[in-house]
Amino acid sequence: MKHEGLAEELVKLAEHLVGGYGILFVVAFVTFLFRDFVINFAAGLKFMFGSDFDVDDLVWIGGNKKARIVRQTPTKTVFHLLESDRKLVVPNVDLYKLRVEKALSGANEGRDL
Repeated sequence: MKHEGLAEELVKLAEHLVGGYGILFVVAFVTFLFRDFVINFAAGLKFMFGSDFDVDDLVWIGGNKKARIVRQTPTKTVFHLLESDRKLVVPNVDLYKLRVEKALSGANEGRDL
């Protein structure tokens, strides 16, 4: 009997907490569950809508791999590695960990070397 009373009290406490904070709990749980997706999506939007890189740009990855940006989506970026004729798919959250370089148009024009 003693355990039944405790169980009933715990159920009442849970109903009280869920009733008051249920929506907050659900939102926090869903956010935690999809945290990586949200971070990756935000990084993808930053990369896609930024003016630094566009589809069909020639870039160097890590300073030594020449590649072309083939596709940009909110979750991933696809590169075509030109020297090895391979495809490299990078989650957008990892793009800024790569050292992606792009030659500036007209950067070497008018220089006397």
